Amino acid sequence: MGEFLIILVDRDFPYSKPLAFIENYDPKRPQPHVEPMPEIGGMARLCLQTPAIPNNPMAAIESTFADARQLLKANDAGAEDHDFDIDFGAYWRHYLPAKSREAKLHGMSDINAGIGLFCYRNGSYYCFPNKPSIRRWHTHLMGKYVRDPLRFPVIELTRFPRPDRYPGDVASLSTLLKRYTTDGIAITGSLLRAGPSRLPIILAGTKPDGARVQVAVELVRRRDMKGRPLKKARVQAKLADNDVISLYDVAPLKTTHLDSALSRLPASTSASVRSKVAIIGCGALGSGIAVMLAKAGVSNLILVDQDVLGWENIRRHELGAEWVGVAKTRALKSRIEKSMPDILQVDSYTCSIQALLRSNPTLLDSVDLVISATGDWGSDVFISDVVMQRKPPLPVLYTWMEAYALAGHSVLLSGGTGSFTDGFNEVGSFKGKASVAGLKLPPECGNSTSPFGAIELAQAQAAAGRLALEALTGRHESDIWRTWTAEDSVVQYAQGAWTDFWLERRGQPPALGGVSEGAWAFQ
Repeated sequence: MGEFLIILVDRDFPYSKPLAFIENYDPKRPQPHVEPMPEIGGMARLCLQTPAIPNNPMAAIESTFADARQLLKANDAGAEDHDFDIDFGAYWRHYLPAKSREAKLHGMSDINAGIGLFCYRNGSYYCFPNKPSIRRWHTHLMGKYVRDPLRFPVIELTRFPRPDRYPGDVASLSTLLKRYTTDGIAITGSLLRAGPSRLPIILAGTKPDGARVQVAVELVRRRDMKGRPLKKARVQAKLADNDVISLYDVAPLKTTHLDSALSRLPASTSASVRSKVAIIGCGALGSGIAVMLAKAGVSNLILVDQDVLGWENIRRHELGAEWVGVAKTRALKSRIEKSMPDILQVDSYTCSIQALLRSNPTLLDSVDLVISATGDWGSDVFISDVVMQRKPPLPVLYTWMEAYALAGHSVLLSGGTGSFTDGFNEVGSFKGKASVAGLKLPPECGNSTSPFGAIELAQAQAAAGRLALEALTGRHESDIWRTWTAEDSVVQYAQGAWTDFWLERRGQPPALGGVSEGAWAFQ
C-alpha cells in the first residue's frame, strides 16, 4: 500500500463515526472510493460504510482502521476500479476544482444527445431541453421571462473516463471528445463557430446499472488584454473544429439536477404526472390536497374558489399570513408554482363553480379527475349533476369533514351506478354520518365550521390525496367510500360518540384513529 493512514474523530464522537484519511494523495493517480481533500493539505478521505458504535468507541476506531486497510489493498489490486463507472457523477463532483461554477439541469435525464437551451445567471448555467420548459421554470420560481435562451449540446459518452482524464483545459477536452464520444468535436465546433461568449456542454452516459448520468463543462471565450475576442466573428465562423475550440478556456462544472426530487417519488405515481385535476373548493381541506398532489407529481391543476383568505384561516389553511386579503386560488397558484417550478400548469379561478361553467362550459373536457372539497351541499349537487350528464361520466372525488374533525370522508364516484346524492336527504343531511358531537359549535353565521387544528386536518387531506392518486393511476374501477376517523382523545374533547349507523356498518373505530372503507350504498 505505502499510504500513511490517519483515523480522525470529530467533537460528536462516539456518536459519530470515525473518518479515515490518507496523506499526500495524488489526484493524477486516482483511487476508487477516495475523495480528494485539497483544502486540508493534500489529504484524501476514504469513503467507508463503517457505522458509529456509540457504546464501544474503541471498536468503532478499530473497525474503521480495518475497513480502510482492506479498501486500500483492494485498490492496489485494481479490484475496485469498476466503481469509477458505477459512481461516475460522484467522482466528477469530488474532483472539481475549487470555486467551480454550476450547471443546473432540468428535464435532461432521458436525452442521450442533441441540442438544449440555456441561460446564464449569477455564475450558473440553467440548462433545459426546450423553450417552454426553461421559460416556465424561471417564470414560476423567479418571476422572470427568458426571452432568448441560447443553444448548448448534449454529447453522448461511449464510455466513462477516469478522474485523471476529466477535462480541465482545451487539450484534455479535445482528447475526451475524440476518445470518448462519436462526434463530440464536430458538434462542439459547429456551435462555437457562431461565436458565443460562453457555452456549456453536457456529457451524458449510461452507467452499468442502466441509470443515466450527466455532467457538464464550460467553454469561455478567451480575450486579449483589452477584453476583445482573440478572433473576429467572421474569422471564427470559418475555423476548423479544433481551431475554434482552442479559442476558449475550459473548466468542469458542478452539475445539479433541478428535477432530482422526482427520483424520491414512488414509481406507482408516475402515471399521474401528466394528469389534470380540477379542485373545487380551496379552503383548508382543498388547499392541502392541491399541494399534496402537486408534490406527488400531478402536473396540471385547476383551482376554483370564490373566497379571499382571512386571518381566521391561517392556522389550518396551506396559505399563511402573507396571503391574507388575497384570493385563495390566486395565492395557492403562486405558492404551488414557486414551490414546484417545474409544474406544467396551474389555472386559478376566483368564482363559484356554477359561474365558471356558465362562462366556460368546456373547462372540464380535458380533466382526468374532479375533486370537490367545497363543503357546500348546493355546489356538490351541481357538480354531481354536471358530471353525470357527461358521456362517459367524469370521475369525481367528494371530500368533507364532520364537526370537530371526528371523521373525514372521501368518496370516489366513477359515474357508473352510484350518485353522490344517494348518501344525503334533499336538504343535504348525510345519511352515513360517523359521529355526533355534544360540544356546542361556536356562534357563527350558519355554523359552517367547527374548531379543529392542522394536525387533525392533515389526516383527512392525506386520505383524500391518497385516494385521488389511486384514481389517477387506475387502481379503482368501482365506487369507493373511504373514511378517516379520529383518535379517542379527539372524540372525548368534542364530547362525541360514534353513531349507531357507523358502528353497525364499519364497527368500532380504532382508539388511535384510522382509515376504513366501504361501499357507497344506502337504503
